Parts: sequence; structure tokens; C-alpha cells
Amino acid sequence: MKFIHCADIHLDSKIEANLPTSKSRERKREILQTFLELCRFAAEQEVTAVIIAGDLFDTNTCSPVTRDAVIGEIAKAKGVDFLYLCGNHDAGRTLAEQEIPFNLKFFDEEWTSFRYGNVVISGATLTDDNCRNIYGSLCLESDVLNIVTMHGQVSKSMGEDLIHLGELANKNIDYLALGHEHTFKEGKLDKRGKWCYCGCLEGRGFDEYGQKGFVMLETDQNGINHAFVPTNGRQIEVIDCDISGLSDFSEILERIDCSTAAIPETAMVKVNLVGKVPAGARKDLLYFAKELNSRFYFAKVKDKTGLEINPEVYKNDVSLKGEFIRVAMESGLDPEQIDRILECGLSALIGMEV
Repeated sequence: MKFIHCADIHLDSKIEANLPTSKSRERKREILQTFLELCRFAAEQEVTAVIIAGDLFDTNTCSPVTRDAVIGEIAKAKGVDFLYLCGNHDAGRTLAEQEIPFNLKFFDEEWTSFRYGNVVISGATLTDDNCRNIYGSLCLESDVLNIVTMHGQVSKSMGEDLIHLGELANKNIDYLALGHEHTFKEGKLDKRGKWCYCGCLEGRGFDEYGQKGFVMLETDQNGINHAFVPTNGRQIEVIDCDISGLSDFSEILERIDCSTAAIPETAMVKVNLVGKVPAGARKDLLYFAKELNSRFYFAKVKDKTGLEINPEVYKNDVSLKGEFIRVAMESGLDPEQIDRILECGLSALIGMEV
């Protein structure tokens, strides 16, 4: 049998932190489309059930268009069960009872189980009321394959949105399907089982860069095998571009172009300028970002460089510049603050706009 483990789709998320309004709306539609394609893929591959380990929606409400699309696609996948565990974002049921298709089933605040042959899928939504006693009430048979799903952060303590892995060890779990982390991660639960975060289907911002997707589970006589399946249609890339020693505008722009040359034009790109640069280096972030936005779906540039200054050179320098550098270096501030002060002051001394 085949099962899909997905989570953290965050349908109808506003996605306004980085993108302009028109592109945030387009990106919202793209994320919905990726989930609908997963539903179709599950039907085509004759998947027994899709486990949604929390945060299918971004809030407890969604637009009529999103609601109709989700309900319609799930209903069309007649041979596939969709097992829905609410997360910390969609903590209440976003879909009204009368709208729920026959093959969309919910986990509750107590352990709820669904059996498919020799596979039992159990899950429970963590709340402030049950987060300390839920572990003791989990009883699983040893002679079946057990998949358990929860939503929260793996931890060594108990609490709402916290999953105590130690309390789940040695309970006959073969695969612990987790949601909440937006990047694929996995680890050993005990001698028998493993835990896994599938990550989100699509990144929404630069804090969710890299490959995204779901996990495909397949059962055989040896147990449960799992494999990550990438789905993100639009890459999100964060690049550190080292411009150490460069001061000329065209040299810096060329270095940025080289560092992003292998990235497809459909991607969202964030370039962090790093390294140590001479005082007065021609860094025009707005122009750099404009150039990148002519090549990519969306781009931004962040300056994380420091100043290339040898204090010994200015130790006995009798000039306003030398005095300024000595005072800044001896101020006792942290290095990042000193770099910022020196950059602003030295730029002003040579007539650059601060």
C-alpha cells in the first residue's frame, strides 16, 4: 500500500512580507494549485490515504474559491482517504460539517485511528488540556504497522505545540508523521520506528527556501519505506555572495551576476552580500535588486558586509578620518555596530549619500 505524508500547506496565506500585492496573490494561487496536483497524483498512484499533518489552511477561515477547490478535488479522488489533523494555524475546523466529502476524515483531541489492512494510522491534536496526558493513552498493537501523526515541535518536554519524543518511544510506532517544521527532517525514534517532518509543499518566503515537497510511504513485508518527493514549482533561493575586497560598482554587480547564474529565471532570489569591503565601496542595493528583478520572478538584496579596515594603519594618522576610526574602534560597541558606524561616517567623509 501507498500513503502520502504532507503538512504545512498554509492555503490562503497572505504572503505579503516580501512580495508586491499582485505577485502575492499569484503565489497564493500557485500554492493552492500544488495541493490540488498532490490530490490528483494520489488518485493516479492509487494511494490509500493522504495524511495531512496540520496547517492545511493558514487560518480558521478561507476564501470560497479555495474552499470549493479543496473540497472538489478531494471529492473527485474517490479511492483515496484524506486524514486531516488540525495544526496550530487551523486549530479549529476550517471546513463546515455539511461541506465535508465522505473521504475527508479528521483526527480529534483524543487518539483517533483508521485501519487499512495491516496498517493503522493514529493521530491526536495537541491542546493545552491534553498535551501532558495524551502520551499515556496511546496503545498500539505490536503485530501491525503503526503510523502516528502529530503537529508540533519535537522536544524533550511536554506542552501545547511540543512533541515529547521520549514519551513516544517503545510504543510500537513504525513511522511518526509530523507537521510544523517547514523543512524535511527525519530521525530515529527507537529501535523500531522513525520520526519525520515532511516540510511544506511550497515555500512562501525567504525563510522557507530550498527544496520542498511531501513524503511517499510504501509498505512491504519488511515494514514501511519512505522517500521525499519534491513538489515546489517555484524555487526560493538564498545566496551568500562574497564581495570581499571589491569597491567598484560594476565589479560588485558582476560578482552578483556570477553567483546567481545557475538559478532559473522563475525563482525567487535573495542575495546576501557578505565579506569585508573597503570604505566607500559602491554598493547600490536598490540598483542591484532592480537588475535582479529584471532576471527573476522576484529578488531582493541584503547588505551583510563588514569594513576592511586595519586599525594599525590609522594608529598615528593625524586626520579627521584617522581620529574618527580610532574613536569608533575604541568605543566598546559590538563589531557589527562599529562596522555600521564606520561605513556611515567614512561614506559621509568622501561625499557619498548615507
